[in-house]
Amino acid sequence: MNFYCLMDKFEIKIVKYFNDLGSKRMDIFLSFLNSIPFLAFFWSALAVVAILRHPEIIKSFLMAIVLVAILHFGITELLIKHLLLFFVPKRKRPFVSFPKLIKSVGKKFSDSSFPSSHMATTVAMLFVIVSFYPSLFLCAAAFVLLMAFSRLHNGMHYPSDILAGILLGFFYGWLAFKLLVMIV
Repeated sequence: MNFYCLMDKFEIKIVKYFNDLGSKRMDIFLSFLNSIPFLAFFWSALAVVAILRHPEIIKSFLMAIVLVAILHFGITELLIKHLLLFFVPKRKRPFVSFPKLIKSVGKKFSDSSFPSSHMATTVAMLFVIVSFYPSLFLCAAAFVLLMAFSRLHNGMHYPSDILAGILLGFFYGWLAFKLLVMIV
């Protein structure tokens, strides 16, 4: 038995545990929380509120958000989730690999499970927001934990997918600020 097989067995137990938690109401809430339209509205609303409250940060705030978006879509979506698939097989989502164990909640994404784009985007965006508004750190941390829980509960990701997404999100946020300093 190889390392990846052992890893899958360990990780699927974690996904199954989180997938079994909750209720119909929780499923509806987490499905809504993970929907792309909600997240697009949420990030846009946060940006608008930040800009309206502190118009002096418009240029640097928007540049940081744009840089994070470019990094995320360029690296996670294009390189990892599409181009890399020419060399390594895509990782099937838990609800696809284990349909008798894991029920899917919400939209059934069909792209690669690895890494979690939801987590990468969430962490990167919150990195930017917390960098401008450090007092929001606890709210941001709570949102990251809620998103991680929901991706496991919804049967969309393995823990390693979520961890990779978190690490990529931190990297995108950090790199965006390094690039921002060079640009401005």
